[in-house]
Amino acid sequence: MAGEGVCYPRLKQTFSKPLRSLLAFTLVETMVATLIIGILVALLLPAIMKAKAKGFQTFCTNNLRGVGIGLISYAESHDGNFPQQVPVAQGGCSPIPTNTFLPGGMIARDVRPFLCASNSLGSPKILTCPTDRDKRPIISFAQVRGTNVSYFTSVRPRRANLNTILSGDNSINWVPSPGSPFGFRPYWTPERHGGDGNILFSDGLVHGVRELVLSAADRSEEHTSELQSHSFI
Repeated sequence: MAGEGVCYPRLKQTFSKPLRSLLAFTLVETMVATLIIGILVALLLPAIMKAKAKGFQTFCTNNLRGVGIGLISYAESHDGNFPQQVPVAQGGCSPIPTNTFLPGGMIARDVRPFLCASNSLGSPKILTCPTDRDKRPIISFAQVRGTNVSYFTSVRPRRANLNTILSGDNSINWVPSPGSPFGFRPYWTPERHGGDGNILFSDGLVHGVRELVLSAADRSEEHTSELQSHSFI
């Protein structure tokens, strides 16, 4: 009839109350799910952190390989002599100042060999290990200092003896050791590579080393990831 309003049927509820309750998490279910996620994270986190640390050590290994290429390239153009063996007047840095020596006098925190080989090193960023959190990446060689380089230099490396150590992680501490020919025993500090370290030999090879032992012996048959004796002379 004209003038009368049109009535529409009321829409009925789509879901019943029991069905709605089935679609929602209860408090207990939420707590159980959270607990399971927490357990999975606790189980996976150590493996993730270990893989991350291994990646950083590999990055450091590549840095030292680059350092080796630069220093060996320098030696090839200086009659097989590294910067430590070439006088300053001839473009080297001999002699190494004794105040940069570490105990035993076989390695030093002198960064001048890296500067002498800067033309072959390419980028100064390779002088900083990514796990050395106290140091920021170096932008230019003009910024290279003993306080922002992550690697030591050998005092008397020899290109002719491919077993001698050329460089390596400088995260080293020393303790007195009567049994050592140098009177000190070096060891890696734990804040970098979890107590391991990388060593660069004068043939350009880099080895990850767990136990650092100073010795006058040549590098002989060694384990893949662990060396027991090293030569600095």
